[in-house]
Amino acid sequence: MIKLKDLLKESINELDTNVSTPKTFTKKVNVSFDIDWNDSIGKVEDTFTLAMSSNSLGIYTIGNDIEKFTGVSEKDIKKDIAAGKEKPDDALIFGMSNAMNGGKDIYLWVNGTRLSGAAKKAGVWPALLEIISHESTHLTRSILTRAIAKKKGINIENGDWVNEEWPTIGDDSEVNLIDEEAFATSVGIVVQEITPHFLEMASNYIPELESVKKLN
Repeated sequence: MIKLKDLLKESINELDTNVSTPKTFTKKVNVSFDIDWNDSIGKVEDTFTLAMSSNSLGIYTIGNDIEKFTGVSEKDIKKDIAAGKEKPDDALIFGMSNAMNGGKDIYLWVNGTRLSGAAKKAGVWPALLEIISHESTHLTRSILTRAIAKKKGINIENGDWVNEEWPTIGDDSEVNLIDEEAFATSVGIVVQEITPHFLEMASNYIPELESVKKLN
């Protein structure tokens, strides 16, 4: 005889699997700049994936082992979406920047529906500036960590850099490999590279951006 709790468990699992995968917009973005006053960094050349989806489940479509590096369960995401918990003003993931594909690649991903909710609450440009600057800060630290690892002869392609001790940021060069000016300059350049592509993707969720999405 099947117990009620078993039936409920089966129903919940079935509900999880019925959550459809959203469309995800992606673009490979290249960055190249020179922090010539800091010998630990120097020339920086890297590529990352910029992506945006209509809900949190989309992040798992851009590469392998997303869950491993973020610690956010795909199963939990599906449960939240199936339960109607993901809304324009609330989502398990708003934005994320991390490693993927065994550490070979890095990305910046944003939840478009959640972004639209932030735009309605705070205004379009304040919401855009907040999420771009926030996630670009995380992304830039990954980019600089990879650049420093390359200079040390560490293999980036097989993801060895992820397991290294990440360099800290500060103006004491005996303790920190990334000085504050190097970090601020790098973040600015990354934001500059991201923004035109970000606006184009975001225009799918924020109608007001339709007229400015082709800035690049």
